[in-house]
Amino acid sequence: MTVSFAFGAVPARPEPLTSPESMPMLPALSSTRGNAQQIVCQINRERSNRYLSPVFLHRTLSDAALSLGQRYADGNLNSAYFDRVFNSRIAPLGSNVYSSYKVLGTFANDDDYVVRLEQSIYDTLFARTLDAIGIYENSGTYTIVLASGLRDRPSSVDVCPNTTTQYSPPGDTPSPPSNIENGIDLPAFLCAINHERTNARTDAFVVHTALHNEAWEQAKQMSQLGHYTVDGPRKVDESIYGQHVNMKELYWVAGDSFHNVNSLVNVLMSTYSSKVLDPKYQVIGVAQKDGFWS
Repeated sequence: MTVSFAFGAVPARPEPLTSPESMPMLPALSSTRGNAQQIVCQINRERSNRYLSPVFLHRTLSDAALSLGQRYADGNLNSAYFDRVFNSRIAPLGSNVYSSYKVLGTFANDDDYVVRLEQSIYDTLFARTLDAIGIYENSGTYTIVLASGLRDRPSSVDVCPNTTTQYSPPGDTPSPPSNIENGIDLPAFLCAINHERTNARTDAFVVHTALHNEAWEQAKQMSQLGHYTVDGPRKVDESIYGQHVNMKELYWVAGDSFHNVNSLVNVLMSTYSSKVLDPKYQVIGVAQKDGFWS
């Protein structure tokens, strides 16, 4: 999926949203780095000076910034990787979401970063349509993710956040960590896929350690390669049979743009239902990383 960038232009002579007398006093940025609340406060101050509404910190966007920032630190960040992050994490936030990102570094403090950020992406940062941002900082290198067209937003947005809690959309509460294996809520996946097998009068799948581990290796491989593949370089059958497992037949599928457990089960049932419901297949392994699933 190609991500479009369509932020609105800053108006030439708008009516002010907030009078100078009613604007809150904003604390100066400290010499520390990575204070997201102070950074968004400074950005909103500059937006208010241009008669633009304030933006808010969005947990999903900050998580995306973390993923992009870590990828940048590894030297593997490119537009294809951002497309995958967009498809798997940001696109579900609304049918008309537009998003972009910027990595800048290195800076001694947040103040220097904000000054450079305004110079670097002025039109995007001061777009009327901009809704929210996410920020990640590591060793003076900052990653910001910006988004407009969000379906959900807080009922009110402060110029300066008075809490460190970032906004999360309704129903976006993550599953308990104990449920997550190989990047997937495993109990939820097994419940959903075995519901389909029960309806077809087929015994439930159980997780096989060798398949589960190999699914994770394949998901990591695709993430590292930056694209979906079923052709290696790591060979599924060689890797599994190399563990001396006793299996007569293997079947492997993989893909990209993982959103959640339900979307994965829908793909499996719409495209591979004959295999999913085949009683000769009794064990399973599953994983996803950065939107790639196996």
